[in-house]
Amino acid sequence: MTDQPDAVAAAASDTTSSPPAAPPPTTDAPIEVLHRRAPRYGRFVLTGLLLGGVASFAIAIATRGWSALTTSNTFWLLLMVLGVLGMLLGALVAYLVDRRSIAAIEAEAAAARAEAATPRVTAPETTTPEAAS
Repeated sequence: MTDQPDAVAAAASDTTSSPPAAPPPTTDAPIEVLHRRAPRYGRFVLTGLLLGGVASFAIAIATRGWSALTTSNTFWLLLMVLGVLGMLLGALVAYLVDRRSIAAIEAEAAAARAEAATPRVTAPETTTPEAAS
């Protein structure tokens, strides 16, 4: 039993040692990050559905008595059509807002790259004879 700890210690010393891991670089310079503001598609779709419901209700009340359908049946029929159209329209608006956000971020990143690529020219300092004396 006393041989086991010695065997473990010998096995541990026989292994090749790897170089110590380098510490992560630490700098005081600011780190540039991009923050993308993406729209929440579900909220846009839900808003489209609610607008479709409001439109369905208004049309069902305005057209009361124009057909053989009851006001309730007219509302549900219109909600099935206008609700789906509102949801699709809400998703389309969210998609367009998302594309606009991505385009703005890409334009900002391109401007930053262009600014970083242009060399800064500074005027050489000149001294006047009066300042030298």
